[in-house]
Amino acid sequence: MRLALAIKVTANFDRAMEHCDNLVRVHQRAGGDAKGRRREEISVNRAIVVIAVASWQAVVQDMTKFLLEQHMPEASDSNHGVAQLLRGHVLGELRKFSTPNAENTRQLLQSVGYDPRPHWTWTNGAHGSRAITYRPHDIEDQLRDWLKIRHAIAHGDERMPEVSVLQAVREGSTSTTTGPTVRLADARACIAFIRTLTGVTIEGLASELSTTANANPITP
Repeated sequence: MRLALAIKVTANFDRAMEHCDNLVRVHQRAGGDAKGRRREEISVNRAIVVIAVASWQAVVQDMTKFLLEQHMPEASDSNHGVAQLLRGHVLGELRKFSTPNAENTRQLLQSVGYDPRPHWTWTNGAHGSRAITYRPHDIEDQLRDWLKIRHAIAHGDERMPEVSVLQAVREGSTSTTTGPTVRLADARACIAFIRTLTGVTIEGLASELSTTANANPITP
């Protein structure tokens, strides 16, 4: 079952995130990491954030579809009819899933029997003299911030939101007219965050599936 999960979910996510990696290389070839305001590279950075968040949205949808397939009973099962109705409801929620924040993500995945929040904990490598451990509420806050940025970019807002995931905000160097700039460091941070969040979410799901190999089908 772990192999099926990897094939159906992880591979799609990895292909989507390759575009983020490619855009980082495009940015580096265009202007490198040197300081200075270059509008073309800023657009690339913004595109990376949009693609990364879209990749998270897609992988949550793929996990939901995977669990639907895993839990559907056989046609001869007495619960098949009710399960079909519930399946239709979940597919309807999938079509409306456009804001993949923590609350909406949990609600969607819980509808097919998986709560990812207990798995949203990880420790980054040394940061200065200490490692940093992120707990579920930290993850929820960061995801909310990246979604705010994605929303502002997609809607062509003049000002970017002043959220702490952006380096300019943490440094207190935001523009009074356009707000904080989305830098290459921010784009890389978004990629790393989405990859780690996806990794622990998928690993948590795989772990739960392995302990419930004979999971019950969808029931009312």
